[in-house]
Amino acid sequence: MAVTMQPAKTGFIHGWMVVFAAFVAFSLVYGTVLYSFTAFVNPVAKTFGATVAQVQLAFAATNVGTGILGIFGGMLLSRYSKRLCIVVGLAILAASFYGLSLATQLWQFIALYGVAVAFGASLAAPMGASAIVNNWFIKNRGRALTFATLGTSFGQLVIPKYIAGPIMAAYGWQAAYQGFAALMVVIGIPIIFLLVTDHPEDKGMKAHGADEAGLAGAGTLSAPVPTTGQVLGRGDFWSIAISYILGVFVYLGLLASMVPYARGLGIAPADALTLVAISGIAAIAGKFFFATFTDQMGLRNTLWIALALNAASLIALLTMTDFTGLAIASACVGGAAGGLLPVWPGLVAFRFGRHSLPKVMGLMGPIVVSLQGFGGTIAASLHYRLAFEIFLGLMVVSAIVSRNLNKPAP
Repeated sequence: MAVTMQPAKTGFIHGWMVVFAAFVAFSLVYGTVLYSFTAFVNPVAKTFGATVAQVQLAFAATNVGTGILGIFGGMLLSRYSKRLCIVVGLAILAASFYGLSLATQLWQFIALYGVAVAFGASLAAPMGASAIVNNWFIKNRGRALTFATLGTSFGQLVIPKYIAGPIMAAYGWQAAYQGFAALMVVIGIPIIFLLVTDHPEDKGMKAHGADEAGLAGAGTLSAPVPTTGQVLGRGDFWSIAISYILGVFVYLGLLASMVPYARGLGIAPADALTLVAISGIAAIAGKFFFATFTDQMGLRNTLWIALALNAASLIALLTMTDFTGLAIASACVGGAAGGLLPVWPGLVAFRFGRHSLPKVMGLMGPIVVSLQGFGGTIAASLHYRLAFEIFLGLMVVSAIVSRNLNKPAP
């Protein structure tokens, strides 16, 4: 049934409620799946009589599983209600975390991470959460996405230290996973149900900015979702995928390398952990900066600034070996996060249209998500300095590949 649109009802206020819901989804998914994993490695290894490296296979399996299963997650998000898909994703995560608390063998632990956790995360965030934000914003889309992805930093700061750590210390790692399950059921699912509507058109509204000249076409929902062959045959699909994976690969590689590299230079353990805090604070500051200016300077330029910050971090690591140099490097790589995280969904929506975002992101998953977490391992195997030099070259390649992404697709 056709819905009569009222020009005054732009959906601006409700759109920011959707941004808050996406913020919560990013916080819960990244805080539990990504940033808290390191806290479980040693106690899980002790319980199962395994090595740390064996337990870390679960994290690698999560990256690979999310990349592959993200293809199907993207298809589901394109075909069915995005709100329902996010809720299902959070429910799968809740069941997965409860299952992890009951695991009696290491293979069960790895399998749950590589399949169930990976699939739940692929539905909830970043794809599902980014898709609903994109649906509500055409103007200020970059700002909205950046504020939504600020949830990743909030989850990083709050969940490992103030939820996982205390529960684990008092009751064990199994109870901490049960606490994660409760977070999904008590906080995540109700907020998504209460605040999220798939499209502003469903409430008789328009996406913010849809009435402005030259923007209405970018927000249309009437265009058909391109076929898999059509998506894979477009050059900008590969430009976005390659430029983004190179940027986030180096970013995550630097995050993973900062502490062991510092320790190898003789930096004290407490000072090395301070570098992590510097990176986290800079990430929050960077996200506020990009939230303010991304829409004015464009997503391609936002990506370039993030790449430049990665490059500045690498140059500092290659030229300075004292704590000051490492602190500068940590601050630069933290700031890069604010530009990198919203760029992927933003560029996909900009070039392919918001209606195609989940499918296109899902098809990019095997390239982007499966490979993004191996930078730290490669850096360590190459004894850091050689890796940093290679990473610097990758930033130049990423900038060259993305040079034409500042214009809408023809």
